[in-house]
Amino acid sequence: MAVRDMDIAAEAMGLSPLRTKLQAFAVSSFYCGVGGALFAFAYLQTVEPSAFNIDLSFRILFMVIIGWLGTIVGSFLGTGFILLMPIFLNVFFHAVFGQAVDAAIISALEQVIFGVLIILFLIFEPLGLARIWLMTKERLRLWPFKH
Repeated sequence: MAVRDMDIAAEAMGLSPLRTKLQAFAVSSFYCGVGGALFAFAYLQTVEPSAFNIDLSFRILFMVIIGWLGTIVGSFLGTGFILLMPIFLNVFFHAVFGQAVDAAIISALEQVIFGVLIILFLIFEPLGLARIWLMTKERLRLWPFKH
């Protein structure tokens, strides 16, 4: 925590910031590797390069952006948003337009709406869904009173 918050103070305490950052990178890389292996084994049940395409990489990146980078709640909220939003949009389009609209058009509209929502999150709420959740919890905790 000292290296993350203030490098100079950590160095004054006798910690090597370079060594500590390299260790943190190595440990996080280890956990990412284990997570990727578990994803390949448990979910895909195969390991092939075509399973890890650029679309999957962008989905994971958007989960982090929308959720909020530094929180566990944000990772769950971002994942839920990324996985459930296309389903809700698909149900909405079928309820409004019925079967008259081609599936390719609905898929393209889902991607456009999804991209616009990500841009709006980056502009108006850069701290993500976790920040909205924390603010809502705080307002509900103090709800009847203003102070």
